[in-house]
Amino acid sequence: MFHRSPIQAPLLPRDEAWDWPRVVLGALILAGCLLRLLDPFYHNPAFHLFSDPLRHWDNARMPLAPGPMALLDPPFFQVWLSIVQKWTLGHPALIAVYAATMSLLTPWLWYRFLREMLSSRRLALLGWALFAWLPSWFDIFGYFMTETLFLPLLGASLWATARARRKQSTVSFCVMAVLWIFTALTRGIAAPIAVVAGFLVWYRHPLKWRAAAGSTLIAVVILGPLAYRNQTTFGFWSPFGSGWLNEIYAASGKREINLKFRWGDGSWAYGFRSPSLSYKQFEPLTDWTPVREGAVEVSVDLKQGARDWQAAAERTRASAEDLVRFRLENLALVMAGETWPDSNQQHWTARLASSLRWIWAPLFVALLVVGAVTWRATLARPLVPAIIATWFCVQAVSLLAINEGRYRKPLEGLLIVQTLIVMDTLRRRPDRLAPAWRCI
Repeated sequence: MFHRSPIQAPLLPRDEAWDWPRVVLGALILAGCLLRLLDPFYHNPAFHLFSDPLRHWDNARMPLAPGPMALLDPPFFQVWLSIVQKWTLGHPALIAVYAATMSLLTPWLWYRFLREMLSSRRLALLGWALFAWLPSWFDIFGYFMTETLFLPLLGASLWATARARRKQSTVSFCVMAVLWIFTALTRGIAAPIAVVAGFLVWYRHPLKWRAAAGSTLIAVVILGPLAYRNQTTFGFWSPFGSGWLNEIYAASGKREINLKFRWGDGSWAYGFRSPSLSYKQFEPLTDWTPVREGAVEVSVDLKQGARDWQAAAERTRASAEDLVRFRLENLALVMAGETWPDSNQQHWTARLASSLRWIWAPLFVALLVVGAVTWRATLARPLVPAIIATWFCVQAVSLLAINEGRYRKPLEGLLIVQTLIVMDTLRRRPDRLAPAWRCI
């Protein structure tokens, strides 16, 4: 004779035995990951070598070699892509494996960040599903662009930031510092974001000076040799490359920029035009494009440091009235412009990304209003709002470069995260806010 154990849980009704929302979200995540796994084999980066992807691929053959492009570009993507070249030997199938891996890794890293930030696992899974299916995060992995490394590194850095705030240890703080440094060495926009995120963690850290000393030592070890290399070669102390070209181009009001470099007995000539000025960015709503004409001519002796760059910037800078207009145009371009080069309308994901690009500006405004109305909850969980505000000031309305739609990609992820944080806050009482962020 068998007797039922008193501690045996009662059987649930069939409908209650399944967590159907999680099952659906799991299926969506699995389908999105499968699509990401297969897509690079059909849209292989090895077959999309032109313009910027070709420049990055060629520079990776001799990473950190002294030359104009070594001066202009942040160095880490060159080094990373060089490792990819050595590992794949340029074989298309192996390159597709690499691209698929990066495409799969990106949504998962952002999901790990959500797990640190949200009390609801279900909301975190919803975020993973959204990231896995985010159209603008699909086709970019079919090209050798910095975003293919920047997006996963940014997700890893955000995850490490939230983890460092929770653990409050020196080791976790230093891990966060390492990831932010390499993220900034991939795209310079991450440098000010890293400062803001790092400060929010450090401010409430119980071992402030130990964390500061460890992260400073790491920064000196990684950035010091790069800064010294640029100083001895080009007269710049910046380890992140030079932003002079983009700044001069953006503030000149011209449609193109022509560059002549001199370095000892060598000389180089380059011409550039931003993709934002080559296409009608806001079709089908309007055929408006930024009003820029002509070309700005810049001649630089690379051994003279910033001298020739500064002279060119002062000589070519537009009027104050025009600069205001350029800033507004830059804002429009980054918030609603077409992304490039992953805007091939023959791909359904690119068509969907093009259609969805109109939602980000309204979502940004809506979250701004919600954040202002629920300001106490916003101050209780300030990390993502602070990062979004930093991105907006440095990328959206500045003239550090002529903006492109692809610069919006990190903002899209951040807006999704902040939307889920708002949902998480609304579903629980204010006194149940995560202790790790309550006191910041």
